[in-house]
Amino acid sequence: MAVDPTRRRAGRVVAVAGGKGGVGKSVVSLNLGIMLGRLGYRTTIVDADLGAPNVHTLLGVMRPGPGLGAYLDHEVETLADAAIDGGTPNLRVIPGTARAGAANINAGQKLRLLRAIANLGGDVVIVDVGAGSAYNTVDLVVAADIKVVVMTPQLTSLQNGYSFVKACVQRSLRRLPDDNESRAILEELLTGEGESRPVQRAVAILRDSHPELADAVVDVLARFGVMIVGNMTSSEQDRAVFARMSTMMADYLMLRAPVIGTLPLHDAIRKSVNDRTPIAMLDRPAEAVGALRALARTVLDVDVRRLRLAGRAQAAERTLPIWVERELPTR
Repeated sequence: MAVDPTRRRAGRVVAVAGGKGGVGKSVVSLNLGIMLGRLGYRTTIVDADLGAPNVHTLLGVMRPGPGLGAYLDHEVETLADAAIDGGTPNLRVIPGTARAGAANINAGQKLRLLRAIANLGGDVVIVDVGAGSAYNTVDLVVAADIKVVVMTPQLTSLQNGYSFVKACVQRSLRRLPDDNESRAILEELLTGEGESRPVQRAVAILRDSHPELADAVVDVLARFGVMIVGNMTSSEQDRAVFARMSTMMADYLMLRAPVIGTLPLHDAIRKSVNDRTPIAMLDRPAEAVGALRALARTVLDVDVRRLRLAGRAQAAERTLPIWVERELPTR
């Protein structure tokens, strides 16, 4: 069957987030992209840190060109037209935008961007998102197949990382029903006395009153695709913190969120940022490069088709969540 060139789709979309600035999201995104490219996979990094992009800077590119802003402002026709060469095999980078108001894209721009990311083509698209839990940031992560959450052992990073994942879960579940009655029921269950109730309680109540909705919620959570990367670790005690965070997400959010890698706190990594030469290009330090290679392999091993398929056997595979597809304009 011939492939429609206007409907290319990414093999897998990986969002790299963290909720807090300074945890190393862009460093992880760029080095992961370089590693995937070196393994032979066609990779595109989208710097979607709206207002404060720096992937191109980490790559040593001082004049990145129009980038993402040109696509959002309709100065280029496709998102791919805004890409630049990544300076390493199989890697393209779509630089972000620091234009005034860039973080405040409207709903139409956001939906157009989500569709463009899904249709970029290639083997892997990495979306490097900004800090915070604004809906524009959350929706970029929710729409991705794989959600890599970068945390450091610091308490503030752990708190913000967990809160960000919870915001993504709440955002996804609240937009799951397509009728007002079910949406109101789910909203009431997920919100109580100013504090979000544990997801398990909502599911338990729905089991008795709205079993189909309960099944849909469980299905979405089972296919959420969250993974944890620990950054700036210096001891086994640091690494154990991320395992506890994984357990916490399972207990309170009903998510399987495995720790898929840890990167050491190393002077060479800090120096690579200042020198604008990623460690994946330098092949050192060995511990960090080995962790990145393992991280790349884990991302490639994910069964993306399972994540995209709904629980019903007859459901079609989706590139985007159903709530995005419902709201997308026809063109």
